[in-house]
Amino acid sequence: MIADAPVPWRSVDDEDGLWSFRVYGEADADTVLVLLPALGVPARYYAPLIRGWLEEDVAVVQADFLAARVRPDAAGDGQDGFAALVERCVPAIFSTVRACVPRAAAVIVGHSLGGQLGLIAAARFAPELPVVLAASGSAGHRGFPGWRRWAALGGSQAIGLVGRVLGYWPGDRLGFGGPQPAAVMRDWSYTVRTGRYRAATGSFDYETALREYRGDVLAISVDQDVLAPHTATETLLAKAPNARVTRRNYAASQGTARPGAHFTWVKDRPGLAEIIAHWARSR
Repeated sequence: MIADAPVPWRSVDDEDGLWSFRVYGEADADTVLVLLPALGVPARYYAPLIRGWLEEDVAVVQADFLAARVRPDAAGDGQDGFAALVERCVPAIFSTVRACVPRAAAVIVGHSLGGQLGLIAAARFAPELPVVLAASGSAGHRGFPGWRRWAALGGSQAIGLVGRVLGYWPGDRLGFGGPQPAAVMRDWSYTVRTGRYRAATGSFDYETALREYRGDVLAISVDQDVLAPHTATETLLAKAPNARVTRRNYAASQGTARPGAHFTWVKDRPGLAEIIAHWARSR
């Protein structure tokens, strides 16, 4: 347990064990931030960020993608990978928002892969819903500068292959992304290779939805972030040409050594918690 960690007033668990949601703040809040995590990052890591938002008097509904850490794929159920997260998890989140914070205007805040999935989900279900991309960019290898694009391409395809062979990705032992179902890494490695988003078990065209998305986006790039560099953020934004984009570049006061900046901005106080809360209220 993290010292001074915020205490949720409600938790909602998926009956299939795919996700868990935690609700923080006041039920009559006028703004609620829907927090989608980075790949393999546990809910407790975001405690400093949530604490900062509560000090700004906004409510928070935090998603924890349990399926991505506790189970191999359930073969043939048609609900794995990005399909589970976008098509099943996100609608369930907004059912929780309506039940717990009924008066609030919602804004998605996604970190890394959470930002990518959050933008896709907004385009899929609510094409004018505001989205914050925090240290988030396209996973496509062409969005990385120089030799890093080839490292991203080679590493991602190796990860996808290991996932297919083992039935899951043992990221806790191999140092990237935590344990993940093979289907999540299959969809992710496809995106790295092609630059396109798809859910292999679904039929909806995410790329077309992104082109039609017309919401407000706050795109925050973090200095020294090699996992979501500025170029990757711009590559993701190019997929949503009709979005109304506000760009912010952020230099964290701690943890700027690469690749730590991709994660340590969460703990920076004062920092992005306040910037995000103020922008969300202005929507």
